[in-house]
Amino acid sequence: MREEHWINHSTAGDLLDRQLKSWPLAQQNYQALRQVRTKSFELGSFSIRIQFNPARIQSSGAKTDQRSIEERPCFLCPGNLPKEQEQLSAGPRHLLLCNPYPIFPEHFTLPTCQHQPQRILPLFTDFLELSRSLAPFTLFYNGPKCGASAPDHAHFQAITPGILPLEQEVRHLIGTPGQSHKAIDGISTEEGLFLLTGNWRPGFVIRSASTRVATSLFQAVYDRLPVEPGEDEPRMNLFAAYEKGSWILTLIPRKLHRPWQYAAEGDERLLSSPGAADVGGLFITPLEKDFQRITPELLQDVFGQVCFSDQEVTEIFVHLSLL
Repeated sequence: MREEHWINHSTAGDLLDRQLKSWPLAQQNYQALRQVRTKSFELGSFSIRIQFNPARIQSSGAKTDQRSIEERPCFLCPGNLPKEQEQLSAGPRHLLLCNPYPIFPEHFTLPTCQHQPQRILPLFTDFLELSRSLAPFTLFYNGPKCGASAPDHAHFQAITPGILPLEQEVRHLIGTPGQSHKAIDGISTEEGLFLLTGNWRPGFVIRSASTRVATSLFQAVYDRLPVEPGEDEPRMNLFAAYEKGSWILTLIPRKLHRPWQYAAEGDERLLSSPGAADVGGLFITPLEKDFQRITPELLQDVFGQVCFSDQEVTEIFVHLSLL
């Protein structure tokens, strides 16, 4: 694929500037983002930030069951986009759109041009290439049962780098000697697979300058993760950053789509459908009552339900065979 086919960070920024001038909904929600309330919990070696963001109720409360999906038009298909929403070609198979319901100061959606299910393997090379071409933006992928509000249409998201607490955790991990790490024979010891634990959202970190190696390492982890009955891929949230000539990929395996509190009634209900932002350490609450009641204990309970345990990811890591 020729490099000039891929969009870049500067072009994306220009798109956002234009949309903030031409699209009242986007302008309103990005302005409102500056006023969102946040609070943080420092939890030893990691932190979690809570964001009260009323505009995100459309995503957090999205109905993603098969019947609801079939009864609504796909809001990521080019023919169904709002007339104000400008679309740019981001590569051979993707568009770049300004996300009108932002969590971050710069927030884009990258749907495929053609309607196809949310699956990572067929588009993993695109995920790598888009993260490189859009650097320094962070890209992420929500699995169909892991926060994707459009599980019927494949898409990634690109966001302002450095905001997710997970990014700092990962950089500390790969920069600290003695961490659990599987290196690849014949390749720099700085590359390979790292084990991420001790943060309530454990997972795996891949660092590589090679598309081939990054893909092989991802496939190795992917193949060891369980697939739920009736589903086509392991549940996961996936993050990508490209810096200094290397990819840093973070894979957080998931158990559940939503915690039991999502369907609870009365005071126990919590409108939380954790996606990549949430497991990335920016926990989104579209309702003020939820923002006020969130405690470290409640967060630990939610992540304990939807994510794997340290022991479970360690067991997978120990038994992985690489390349």
